[in-house]
Amino acid sequence: MAETGAKKILIVDSDTPEARALLAFLEENGYHAQTVTNYQQAVTAVQNWKPDLVILNILIQSFNPLDFLAELKKNPFTETQKVIIFSQTRKADIVSGPVPRVSAYITKPVDFEALKAALQRTLPPEKNQPCVLVADDDTEFSDLMKMFLEANNYRALVVNDPLKVVETVRAEKPDALLLDIMMPRKDGFAIMEELQDSGDTAAVPIIVVSGLRFENFQERGIVTGLPEMIARDIPGDLLLKLIAEQTGGAAPSAAPAPDAQKPALPRVLMADDQTDLLMLMKEMVQDSGFEVFTANDGAEAMKAVFETNPDIIVLDYNMPRKNGLEVAQDLKNNPLFAHIPIIIVTAYGEKNAKLKGLGMGIDDYLIKPVDADELVARIRMILKRNKQVLDTNPLSKLPGNPSIQARVEREIQRGKEFAVLYLDLNNFKAYNDTYGFEAGDRVLKATANLLVKLTIQNENSEDFIGHIGGDDFIVVTDYERSEDLARRIAAAFDEIAPSFYSKSDRDRGHIISTDRQGNIKKFPFLSISIGIVQNKTRTLHSFAQVSNIGTELKKGAKAAEKSHYIVDRRKD
Repeated sequence: MAETGAKKILIVDSDTPEARALLAFLEENGYHAQTVTNYQQAVTAVQNWKPDLVILNILIQSFNPLDFLAELKKNPFTETQKVIIFSQTRKADIVSGPVPRVSAYITKPVDFEALKAALQRTLPPEKNQPCVLVADDDTEFSDLMKMFLEANNYRALVVNDPLKVVETVRAEKPDALLLDIMMPRKDGFAIMEELQDSGDTAAVPIIVVSGLRFENFQERGIVTGLPEMIARDIPGDLLLKLIAEQTGGAAPSAAPAPDAQKPALPRVLMADDQTDLLMLMKEMVQDSGFEVFTANDGAEAMKAVFETNPDIIVLDYNMPRKNGLEVAQDLKNNPLFAHIPIIIVTAYGEKNAKLKGLGMGIDDYLIKPVDADELVARIRMILKRNKQVLDTNPLSKLPGNPSIQARVEREIQRGKEFAVLYLDLNNFKAYNDTYGFEAGDRVLKATANLLVKLTIQNENSEDFIGHIGGDDFIVVTDYERSEDLARRIAAAFDEIAPSFYSKSDRDRGHIISTDRQGNIKKFPFLSISIGIVQNKTRTLHSFAQVSNIGTELKKGAKAAEKSHYIVDRRKD
């Protein structure tokens, strides 16, 4: 039995042998645990019992667990509740196993470019207006998906009741099924199995669109805002270690204030081809309050930087495929990653490597064998120093005005053909006034992410993205790809813009707000204006000239009803 004063664990799961075994396991190991099986019990228990940790089965069938998580987040008395996901993931083999039964797996919030590509790969190119069935119990999300599909010349059908999906597939015979796997009463796994077992539906291509990421880190705000998804077959000692980590903070009586926000941990990427040493270093740095990613060679490190965008990188000098200095050189040459501080770990006698690295702008060196306390101290010191001098926009994390000016002037001095895209959001003030600054910040972050995703295609890209301030951004790229890039940015922004609005505003197609003169008027949805300044037909002499031309072009692009770009084709 649990001792008095033991940490309290709330298990949210169906009444199954697995749930009962988990309850007994926790009690045997000194925790005070209880199980609840329905939505209202779960919400009430969190509010009144105030558990130190909630363990949630994300595949529970009695209610939608995402609704439960959303309820916790919107209530100021429960928004800081710690939650971990603990589910049987063997069913996930249908999706993420060695032979997936689906054509693609798209995570929410949806990357519409990825979804469009998946549909193009899945559907026959010769068919005019293919039929796509959207199966999702979230009516607002399915409405958004329908808007996207119809805008891209698909015939869209929507089913919000999971019990009617299979019969609708049989009746309508769609060319593809967009399926959410997180639905109450009948989840997507059961639907897929039923479709696969019937000859008339087995051939229907399935694209899973879900907020659930199997065997992967759950980004904050995607599913739980909290840790990774843990499989039920995790060893008991590792589960206890995870629970101890999550409940090892302040006692319940000293819980944070309702408006307290859980700070994001600084991200550290560590690369070393000695796996045992790497895992040891990871554990020590992780225990010191950092989120740690790892790579086993230089090429893998480059890919990891592109995927995780770390705050600091620790590289072993001697690695296969690319050594530490080669990785550092590639990063310093890439404007998107050049600001990331780098620590090189070397053997005692590698003096020449150290001198070369210092000339490249390496931030620090450590000699093997590495002392863990010193490594953590150096990481903290460099991050603190970097935060004080780093020229980045605090919201988007993109380079700010000094870096923007330096990059444009560098391109002018090189004399090669290039283009500068000046980007500005239309109707942003009205949106901010209506939905508030937090919603406006989410739009700016989404815009920055969209620009990075469309512009920086891989870790070798030399394009530059900057945040001038407010809702103004800049992209420096090759002249040859500038117009196509602007076209794709405009199209992608128009596709995601409706998702920033409430359902009622989406139905109306506008919002009502006041303009800068105080007049009440209708404002259409957010869009993006792009002015393209280039040096192919005219000579560019200064950053001020480029800026003035870009501002002029943006104003011209704002005359369009939707997102639009204008290229400066004037000659000297």
